[in-house]
Order: sequence, then structure tokens, then C-alpha cells
Amino acid sequence: MQIKRYEVSNVQEAITKIKNELGPDAIILSTKKIRPAGTNKLEVVAAIDLDVNALDKNTASVKSTRNNEDIDDACHEDLASVIKDNFEELKNYFKELKNDQELRMELAEVKDSMNTFFDILGLKNNKAGNDVSNKIYYSLIAKGISKEKAWRLVEMVKKESVFGKIENSEDGLIAVENLIGQSIQAANNSNKGRRIKVIIGPTGVGKTTTLAKLSAYHAITEKENVGLITTDTYRIAAVEQLKIYAKIIGIPLEIAQGNEEFKESIRKFRDKDVIFVDTPGTSSKDMVSLSKLNETLKTEIPFESNLLLSLTSSKECMMDVALRYNIFNYDRVILTKADECISVGFLWEVLDRIGKPVSYITNGQNVPYDIEEANPQKIAKMIMGKALN
Repeated sequence: MQIKRYEVSNVQEAITKIKNELGPDAIILSTKKIRPAGTNKLEVVAAIDLDVNALDKNTASVKSTRNNEDIDDACHEDLASVIKDNFEELKNYFKELKNDQELRMELAEVKDSMNTFFDILGLKNNKAGNDVSNKIYYSLIAKGISKEKAWRLVEMVKKESVFGKIENSEDGLIAVENLIGQSIQAANNSNKGRRIKVIIGPTGVGKTTTLAKLSAYHAITEKENVGLITTDTYRIAAVEQLKIYAKIIGIPLEIAQGNEEFKESIRKFRDKDVIFVDTPGTSSKDMVSLSKLNETLKTEIPFESNLLLSLTSSKECMMDVALRYNIFNYDRVILTKADECISVGFLWEVLDRIGKPVSYITNGQNVPYDIEEANPQKIAKMIMGKALN
């Protein structure tokens, strides 16, 4: 095999040169732009198989054989170099793909479209109990559950012998609710978790109000010695609001700006049963601010971090927040604003992808009442469109 590299302005120029020098049977192995800025050149690598038997017999001497061996070695080296270059480019591509959130979401949409196609195809081909299955399927979609997961749930219900034959869609939806509840990870709230509990989440998700509810619950209902720390020094209103809550509940509040003050506040509260930490609301896309907050919260004492997700957000927004806040390695999720949303069927898919348990659900602005401990059954009822009691 003979391999040659060409630096050309366009592909047509390359084809002309390749045909003239290597002949019409040559093939193009690769094309790529030359990296240095300011150049519009392309590097094209072409090759052609050499038929040794077609060589002139007069040149088939020992010297010629050695020369051919040298040429083959050089060609193999060139081919190895081309493969190595392409492999490195492929590695870089996948590395970029891993970090490209928008591209990943686009691929997810393509996947969902493909699944939708097969879901619909499956519905059309379903003959046994078609009417009941279809009613369940479309009812789940109306609740906000994706078409892919809706059809999988229908199939699971049909296969689960414990439910027996589905007589009607109402029985089928009850079976679906049970299946969803079984699939959701439970949070062991009875264990109380770690002593220091940090509340994180984007702007407007309800961190300060949730923090006040949890502080009041532990101080008043659980009769625990509670301390409150806020690192949200950017918003004066937030600090003042927490001061009011702390005064009403009767617990001390420390304001910490930066990592050293945060550590000092923890030391001051070493006699407390539980310490709640408020953090500033930050856009999930502002990775610089998120990194700074992560540095502020660094301490030798392990703590429990809770990511707040608003149920009024879309599936895409919730997934984006959950993914970007992974730098905190959060332990649990708290769902907020359950009273403000209409349909949260997509929540099942979000929780399935996040893989974290839900510890609490908030359903109003009243402190300290509008908050409940979460469990898989409650979440399953919400997903199925039933009101939070």
C-alpha cells in the first residue's frame, strides 16, 4: 500500500492531485482542517494498493525486493500514524461530547422521539386488551409521564401476575401507582442524617422559607437545640428575613462570609443538636458562583446537603439544575411549591435519572406548617395527579 499526504485548499484540488499521482483506483483515508489559525488548508491522506505481481519482472531482483520491503514498512508507519491521529481526534470528540450539556439534551430528545415511534407502533400492534391498555397509556401521558415510560408501565402492569387481569383502566392506574412507588428511592428520615444540614438550590426555589420550616420543626416539635447559619450575604433582604424567623423561633443565627467564617460559625454551634445552613440562590448556569459556594462550604466535618427543586419547573430545567449541582455531591432532594403545580408526571423520570431520595415536600408559604416528610407512596400519588394531603 502506498500512502501520501496532500495539503490543499479544497477537496476537488485533492481529488485532482490524487488521480494524477496515484491513479483512479486510489482512495481517500481522511480529511481534516489544518489547525494553525489563519489557514484554510486541508490535509488529505490518500492510499492505493500496489500489486507486486504487476511490477516489471526485470526489477524483481534482491535489491528491488529490499526496496519494496522498505516501502511497505514506510507505508505501514504512515498508516499507523493516520490511525493514531484519527483515534486521538475521536477521543477528543467524545470528551467534548461528555461536557456538552446542550448536545446531550439534543441526543436525549432524539432518543425520546425514537421511543415514541416504537410506543405508538406497539399500541397499534397491541391486540389483547387493547382498549383498556390504550386508556391507561393515554391517561399517563396526560399526567405528564413520557410516552416511553407510559408504555413501559402498561407492559409492566400486564406482566405483573400479582395484579391479575386488568379489568378496567381504574384498576390499571392503581397498579401503575404501586409500581411507581416501588421504584422510587426512600429517604430514611428517621435516622435524622448528619448534624449539619446545608440547603442548596437555584434562585427562587424557596430555600429561605424551607430552611425556616425545617428549623421550626426541629426546634419546636422535636425539641432540639438548633443553630442557623446563612452564607447568603449577597441579599440583605434574605438575611433580614432569616433574622426575623430566627427571632420568632428562638434560635441563634450566624452570618458567614467565606470559608473561614463558615468554619468559625460551626465551631460556635458545637453544642447544637442540628445546624441548618442557608446558601445564596445562584443560576445553575453560573458555574463560577457555584464553584465559589462549594469552596465556602468546605469543612473537615461531614454534612448533609439537600438540593431544592421547584415542582413548577419543567423536566428539562430540573434535570439541568440536578446535573450542574452535582459538584456539591448532594445527598437528598427537597421538592418545593407542590401547591403551585398542576401536573408533575415528569417527576418520576427526573428522580429516576438523579438517583437521590426525596426527604421533604413543601406545599405552601406558611411557616412551619406547609412541609411534609416525603415517602415513595406520597410521591407516586403526586405523579399520578393526586393532591398532596
